[in-house]
Amino acid sequence: MLLREVLFQQDDAFLPAGRNQSQILDLKYGIAALSLVARNDDQGLFCNSKLIMLAISDISIDKLKNGKLKKELPEIYELREVIENNDWHNNQSVFDHTILVLEKLKELLKRTNNKISFYLNQKINNHTRKELLFLGALFHDIGKKETLVENNNLTWCYGHEETGFNKVKTILNRFDLSENEKEIIAKIIKHHSEIHFILESGNKKLEEQYNEFKANREDIFLELILLGMADILGSQLDENKPNEFKFGIDFYNKVIDNF
Repeated sequence: MLLREVLFQQDDAFLPAGRNQSQILDLKYGIAALSLVARNDDQGLFCNSKLIMLAISDISIDKLKNGKLKKELPEIYELREVIENNDWHNNQSVFDHTILVLEKLKELLKRTNNKISFYLNQKINNHTRKELLFLGALFHDIGKKETLVENNNLTWCYGHEETGFNKVKTILNRFDLSENEKEIIAKIIKHHSEIHFILESGNKKLEEQYNEFKANREDIFLELILLGMADILGSQLDENKPNEFKFGIDFYNKVIDNF
């Protein structure tokens, strides 16, 4: 099933006896619904509240590509209309880039060492770090629709990380995630570009900034490194700036191999 149901009892929700009531509260985009199911007994009607939410396992690359999650995640499909043209993207939609990032991340995780696999399989509450990273990658550029600027056929999306950080919080409420898990995903989105700026060509403070980045993002450091590499692999930087692309890939490989 696409939707997971979490059933909980509200014994203090009292409805007058003799009335047969059923109420459904549909939340935005029909993702979560609250059903009040009445039952008769001697004292009146009590309610069972049924919260319907998305599970991470409901989301797959194939479903995304085939448009099967348009109702559940309309914001992702809106990115088809957001077209970027710069060093990283040659008239590439943010949707297409996102799919490529997910595919590259999947390939990357197949060849990681045992230490990384052990780390990613650790559970935060109910979900593994690997699952949270998947959602972080899915939504990493979700803020680009609101921040896209075009000038002379070139585009940029300054501040899309902070915008995405705020925007994704509402979207994540559709998933069966703990508050701690939502916070981790949102932080991945907020900070995912920092490593890209550090690795810019000619940065004479690279080592200093990298060490500071590693210390400041210790709780999500590996997730940001893996997403950073998938992000560059899902771009067209290799066509536009091959030397910068190679430098970034070599850097990421060194960090991952030595983790």
